[in-house]
Amino acid sequence: MGPIRRAEIVAVGSELLTAHRLDTNSLFLTGRLNDLGIVVRSKAVVGDDRDDLAAIFRAAHARADLVIVTGGLGPTDDDLTREVVAGELGLPLSVQAAVLASIRERFDRRGVSMPAINQRQAMVPQGADALANPNGTAPGLWIDVAGRVVVLLPGPPRELQPMFEAA
Repeated sequence: MGPIRRAEIVAVGSELLTAHRLDTNSLFLTGRLNDLGIVVRSKAVVGDDRDDLAAIFRAAHARADLVIVTGGLGPTDDDLTREVVAGELGLPLSVQAAVLASIRERFDRRGVSMPAINQRQAMVPQGADALANPNGTAPGLWIDVAGRVVVLLPGPPRELQPMFEAA
């Protein structure tokens, strides 16, 4: 991995395209990246649409040393980030046993069984490092591809902010 000088942020979620939800994650990340001497060159907000997300990610990845994608890591059908980014990078996804165990453990601590749908959150692109999420079930992902870094972070700020600070 070379020096990271240029970053782009992509916030995913159709709710962010309404008048009722503000993308505070991009503001937080921009501040932290600027503190590290990294220039944020572009920010984008995209709805829960596979083709739109793929196009925006592809363009950001072509221009930046670091792309941070927030949101879309949950267990439901509209949570597309992990699959779209892995596909754009040509990386197969597979269930990572340690991540699945961590998610299951979180449910166990609350005294409930893990719904089968949450297994999707344990899908990790080949070669990626999972980032622990002590505040939720969606792990973050750190992917280094040909000297460029892609980081996937969960959308809820109470999960994203501590995860970014720990990475």
